Amino acid sequence: MKKTMVLVAAATLALVSCAKVETGTATPGVVANDKVALDFGVYVPNTKAGEAGEMNNAKLQSTGFGVIAYEKEGAYDGSTKPTFMYNQLVEYASSAWTYSPVKYWPNQLNDDGTTDGQGAWSQKAHTVSFFAYAPYVAAASGTEGIVAMSAASATGDPTVTYKVSSDLDKNVDLVWGTSNGNPWTNVAGGDNTAAEGMPYLGLQKPAIGTKVNFKFYHALAQVNLTAVGAFNITAAGGTAKDGVKVTIKEVVLTVPGMRDQAVLNLNNTVAKTPNWDFTGATPTDLTLTVNGDKLNANVKDAGEVAATAQPAGVTATEGPVLATNKYYTLIPTDDTAVTVTVKVTYYVTTDDANLDDGFSRVENVIKKDITFEHGFKAGTKNNIKMILGLSEVALSGEVADWETGNTIEVYLPKNVE
Repeated sequence: MKKTMVLVAAATLALVSCAKVETGTATPGVVANDKVALDFGVYVPNTKAGEAGEMNNAKLQSTGFGVIAYEKEGAYDGSTKPTFMYNQLVEYASSAWTYSPVKYWPNQLNDDGTTDGQGAWSQKAHTVSFFAYAPYVAAASGTEGIVAMSAASATGDPTVTYKVSSDLDKNVDLVWGTSNGNPWTNVAGGDNTAAEGMPYLGLQKPAIGTKVNFKFYHALAQVNLTAVGAFNITAAGGTAKDGVKVTIKEVVLTVPGMRDQAVLNLNNTVAKTPNWDFTGATPTDLTLTVNGDKLNANVKDAGEVAATAQPAGVTATEGPVLATNKYYTLIPTDDTAVTVTVKVTYYVTTDDANLDDGFSRVENVIKKDITFEHGFKAGTKNNIKMILGLSEVALSGEVADWETGNTIEVYLPKNVE
């Protein structure tokens, strides 16, 4: 069984702000800079993300993203509750990203005794730290997918709790926002640049045109299924003759030793790496079953009907097994091997007018173990490619030569002298 692991490209979001800087004479104790509204914008590059319903520009526009922000005196230290924004929905409408109520950048940019570069000073410097996630949920609840997040009254880093689901409809491509590494200069001339892939901590009011670029990374691992036929040859390919259809009834994946639930800390400490807390997570053998409407319409078996009434089925060209825009997401594992059991039930249907039903149906139930040597890492798209090998029943005939038998003499009658 061939295994492929493709690293999913990250999506980039831009949080846009603009600032007005006054250059006139300032009165001591009064900051000259006017309050500036904080605006949001989004930019997502063209990537392969979105092929199976993952987070991309179009999906982000349909779900929106959530922002949690902390405003405080001095640097972010995880000691306060989010007093600036809490699960703030940023949504796409009329070709623009909007949110309500509008917030303004704090103007306290420097400590007592220093100026902001424009002759104004404030008692204490204040900063804002931003965290983000997507897709947005108004109130996390339920038993699968995004089931909880840290409360508005909770101090410390913001968190999102994810519960693994065997239901394709409840799988979520959870992403979290980080810095893209672009320089960040505040209006007082200070540098708040965060390293790429690290959270935005301690930002101050920016100069005009500055953007806070959220770069989103995938916090989970994805598992997909594809299928291709090998028709009378050893590798994928060949030709299915006489209108034969190969259709799938069910695929069952058993994934041992996986964590069923974990908490994602949005304040990651390693660049581009999700900060998962596995406390209380129970190792479990996941059973992921794909049948009925969970199957892609092109390969889903139509039941006891002729080949002409079946869908296109599995062909010599690799195609999806899961329903369109569906995928499984798993909580990432350590860099250790995981052996997955794959069990597939499929039918080979051939139309034959000589048969009583007008067609033949052969059921195949095949089971095999395959190993992902490095487990399921965050941000990877893992694919199980099922190659269904079919060999033609070859018929031929020949006429055997006569074998030598016995010769018996019989005199009817025997002549005598």
